[in-house]
Amino acid sequence: MIKLIDLTMKISRETPVFPGYPQPIIHRWTSLKEEGYYSNMIFMVEHTGTHMDSPAHFIEGAPTIDEISPEKFFAKAVTLDFAKKKPGEVVAEREVDDALNRLDVNPGRGWYILFRFGWDTVRGEEWVRYPYLSDGVAEMIKSMGVEGIGIDTPSPDIAPFNVHKILLPESIVIVENMSNLGMVVNRVFELAVLPIKISRGSAAPVRAIARLA
Repeated sequence: MIKLIDLTMKISRETPVFPGYPQPIIHRWTSLKEEGYYSNMIFMVEHTGTHMDSPAHFIEGAPTIDEISPEKFFAKAVTLDFAKKKPGEVVAEREVDDALNRLDVNPGRGWYILFRFGWDTVRGEEWVRYPYLSDGVAEMIKSMGVEGIGIDTPSPDIAPFNVHKILLPESIVIVENMSNLGMVVNRVFELAVLPIKISRGSAAPVRAIARLA
């Protein structure tokens, strides 16, 4: 029996945002009572909720979100468990290598590697003190040639954002603020990450879905 799991953070006025970004605004535009149809106006930065970073986010002249091939949006995926990491701790290359060896998987082209920290349930000041990946992990991922990575934190790195600068030039996309990764931890599955086609977008919200056989 096939099971689908939603890996997407809900966007609302309470959705946490990266420092410097505004909270999303969802404003009722029309109502069933007054206009006869219900609709909302939405104001938010592209990098809100579960979203995909395009190479243009950090690389001048690189592809924007609307220029990314749909082949990037469907892949095999594996979720590695780093939920024991504390705020501000870094994931080392050896730890990722050990996790992949335990699962006996060798991700490459057509794959995503997802990192679960359990941060989708964190709120408040601690949310911006997330664990992150080392530069060595980014170089390791780059050498694998995967399609992308996903995390349930606001970013895979901290300033000066070297993980972005290592992966995005290789067209390895980054999906941030994923949710429910604990439901697919230490598993291989089919992943769909479908970004909104925003013209010249540096990023776009995605609906991320895991498909388990």
